[in-house]
Amino acid sequence: MYESDRLPESWVARINAMDEVWVPSQFAVEQFTKSGVHQDKIVVVPEAVDTELFNPSVQAMNVDIGSGLFRFVSVFKWEKRKGWDILLRAYFQEFTEADDVVLVIKTQSFHSGDNFEAKVKDEIRRAQDLAPGKPARFKLLATDLKLKELPRLYRAADAFVLPSRGEGWGRPHVEAMAMGLPVIATNWSGSTEFLLENVSLPLRIEGLEPVEGGLEGHQWAVPSENHLRELMRWVAEHRTEAHALGEAARRHMVEHFSPDAVVAKHVLPLLRQKTGGARSRPKSSSEL
Repeated sequence: MYESDRLPESWVARINAMDEVWVPSQFAVEQFTKSGVHQDKIVVVPEAVDTELFNPSVQAMNVDIGSGLFRFVSVFKWEKRKGWDILLRAYFQEFTEADDVVLVIKTQSFHSGDNFEAKVKDEIRRAQDLAPGKPARFKLLATDLKLKELPRLYRAADAFVLPSRGEGWGRPHVEAMAMGLPVIATNWSGSTEFLLENVSLPLRIEGLEPVEGGLEGHQWAVPSENHLRELMRWVAEHRTEAHALGEAARRHMVEHFSPDAVVAKHVLPLLRQKTGGARSRPKSSSEL
């Protein structure tokens, strides 16, 4: 999988040398074939999320943000692809301190050089300058968390939001959905496999644009900031409906993307096919 609209050219011959390649989404099927991978080699096997680890029955983490607030959370590594700039602009332009909301960002450095946390805080201040009034509440968690602590962070939130420009899959998305959170995320790339309208809040895009600093010809999404503001406002003001959407998301993850579900619906049928006389596939290329 890859996070733009196509694969690096150097990958294609190597992939075509395989007998079969498993990809996590229908988007990846189209991405691979567009790039020159033979379609008859491609099989969709979604990634699984540990719905026992990511279970809303865990105790919420104390993130010291006060009580009575609607809590947005976003989890990502600090890179342009993740859309942190879009998120900050949308949040601070849509909400002010008068709104009973808070945005909690859990992030970590990704090729960011020295003084990472200071750089992040500078970007936050720039976005806060766009606020129509006193800036809305905000909490930055710029330290690593152990895997077992992540469910507790999600449990402390009321909604998950991530306007990324492209995802190979979207691991934080499915973790948040497994935790029963309503998820606002970009309706493009690998995460479209599970961002259905009846279990999430898909964020519209305004088109595609060249990947900043990326490979020639590669494009990624332009998430709509206006639509992001609308969706964040909606969940903050329709908390009962948002909670019900999160419960539906949890059920969707358990039924379709838990390890047991992925094995039963995708892996075992493939194995039975292989051991029960599956149709022959074209011989793989000897060229790597």
